[in-house]
Amino acid sequence: MNPLFSIIVPIYKVETYLGICIDSILHQDCTDFELLLIDDGSPDHCPEICDTYGGADPRVRVIHKENEGLVKARETGIKLAKGTYIGFVDGDDWVEPGWLKAAKEIADIYHPDLLSFQTYLNFSARESRVPLKLKPGYYDKKALEKYIYPIMLYDAKEPFYHFGVYPSVSNKLIRKELIWENRCKDARITMGEDAACVYSSLLNARSFYIMDDYYYHYRQNESSMTNAYDPDRFLKYQYLLQYMEQILKGPKYDLENQLKYHRAFRVKHAVLNESKSKGNIRHRVRRLQAKMEQYGFADAFDHLETENAGIASRLFISLIRKRNYAGLMVMCDIFNCLQKWK
Repeated sequence: MNPLFSIIVPIYKVETYLGICIDSILHQDCTDFELLLIDDGSPDHCPEICDTYGGADPRVRVIHKENEGLVKARETGIKLAKGTYIGFVDGDDWVEPGWLKAAKEIADIYHPDLLSFQTYLNFSARESRVPLKLKPGYYDKKALEKYIYPIMLYDAKEPFYHFGVYPSVSNKLIRKELIWENRCKDARITMGEDAACVYSSLLNARSFYIMDDYYYHYRQNESSMTNAYDPDRFLKYQYLLQYMEQILKGPKYDLENQLKYHRAFRVKHAVLNESKSKGNIRHRVRRLQAKMEQYGFADAFDHLETENAGIASRLFISLIRKRNYAGLMVMCDIFNCLQKWK
């Protein structure tokens, strides 16, 4: 018989943590699962680690493929999966032992199209929780339409910016046919891949169950978060936002306003990233202005309500609306400096 769960681990350059990840899955209290290790052409020792586990446990299936990125790695896993539900665990993360047992109990009773659970953020010296704001329990289609869809991408009652449903696939289990139909189909998308499929899956789901317990540990690389500069961030977000508008806009559910706020959220992070570029402030300001205009993001905050925004967010938004890129750069430099000293 096919397993209830197929757990997919896309793998690329995570040899330091991969054993911890795999062991946490294989040591689940529930054994009704298969584990698919998708080696995305990793150049380190990950392929050998995968083969060692594959040879020792019949629940483990190892797929070696050329490097094509996360979207294609996940698609490969979904296509080969035999389980009713698909789950994803990043190769440097790990899960709690009772995860699948609790999910099986819910699935046996409610048979939801999606299940979601709570997440830990794990830093080098501390751990924090990311609680879901939505009430735990079962949501049928009417409840989805009443409580979930109106705040799915952005909850206007919360300070800017707050997801109604966190877009990660890692804290969800999704029926195979649902996620296959709503998988991200644009391999150019390398940031926000989860949002590109989670929200579409929710819109097409008949039911959703939110669990109240914490099961997923999301490892935070503090060095890369504070220091890394990505010169293509604006382009990557343009690919993502164009794709999301294409798949989420429609007459059935009005998500246009939420998409506008989501666009602004991505632009905010693109600006913060751009402030990390090299050069004196004059050169960096010119680059920022050029990219804001080139990718059509200069007006991202022009027509949004910001009453619930905090002081820092209101200042950030005001500077963008005035096209005061020099002031914006100074603000971002201060923020990045404070982040490094945390």
